[in-house]
Amino acid sequence: MWCFVMNKEIAECAGLWLAEGDNKTRSEITFTNNCFDLVLFFHKTMKNIFGDIKPRIYAYSKRNKQVMDLDNIRFRYYTDKRANRTYYIYRIASVSLVKKWKRIVESMFKNERMYQHFLRGFFAGEGNIKTGSHCNRTIRIAQKQQIKIIDMILNYFEIKYTFSKRGRSYVIVNRTNWDRLAKIKIADLHPDKKKKFWKVYSDFKEYHYSHNFIKDNIMNYLNRPKNVRELSVIFGRTLARIQDILIPMKKRGKVINFRVRNVDYWIKTSSNLVVISSVKKRYLDILNKPMTTKQLSDVMNVCWKSSNNRMNELRKLGLVEKDCYLWMKVPINKEVFVI
Repeated sequence: MWCFVMNKEIAECAGLWLAEGDNKTRSEITFTNNCFDLVLFFHKTMKNIFGDIKPRIYAYSKRNKQVMDLDNIRFRYYTDKRANRTYYIYRIASVSLVKKWKRIVESMFKNERMYQHFLRGFFAGEGNIKTGSHCNRTIRIAQKQQIKIIDMILNYFEIKYTFSKRGRSYVIVNRTNWDRLAKIKIADLHPDKKKKFWKVYSDFKEYHYSHNFIKDNIMNYLNRPKNVRELSVIFGRTLARIQDILIPMKKRGKVINFRVRNVDYWIKTSSNLVVISSVKKRYLDILNKPMTTKQLSDVMNVCWKSSNNRMNELRKLGLVEKDCYLWMKVPINKEVFVI
């Protein structure tokens, strides 16, 4: 009874074969590609599965036949004037092995753990990366028509796509989709595509949100104080862009800001918070009884002017008041948040 154990190399070769092979024939396992490293990878996997095999490799090039010696495999060389790069056709002639191989590929379709490896192999065969003006970055998977297994895998990884009948390919755009494809290393099997994928991916500067996305979502982050730099990191936008959103919201009374150590901290107006520095908190802590500015400056070991400035700032926040040279706390129903 013949059996096998599915692994990522087999799943990758299943993807390669379905993309670049002849899956209709019943007499031979065929795989075509212009990357000899992939041909070699396919051969080693076939050998690991089936043991002693006798494949043939047909090499087609525009000129200059290249003599190779690999594992006692028979090479045949042909001239193809249309070939910009040498391409190879790998063949194993065996009706019984074809039946076994097709059963392996079918079993891969039922194993979700193998989806990412299969998709990586399929992309190595039929995928490409397109770049253009206006920072256009597109991943394409060439096919005459949609394939159920590719639809199923893309949906499994929550990758949004369209299928272009005119372009005869799956079309994938958007930073979020690139992130998900980068996570499963979709291009890493093919050396040239791997290099291009990671180069283009590294050029992304920011996420492309839908219209008004930041305006509609920034309030979710302002239950507690956040400065512009923190919000800039959260949304992947410049400081100026975040400020352009916050200032009109402040004018409409939706948010307020508190300046602490020369940094503005923003919160919802409805959050019922007063944001102060740790220095101002110390003034409040020692103000257990009415005190003059001089008394406060002595306790804090600072000059009179410094204490007077801090107390006036606390007065503007409604936390203290002054009566006959004496400062005193004011009871409030707001939470004092210290930064």
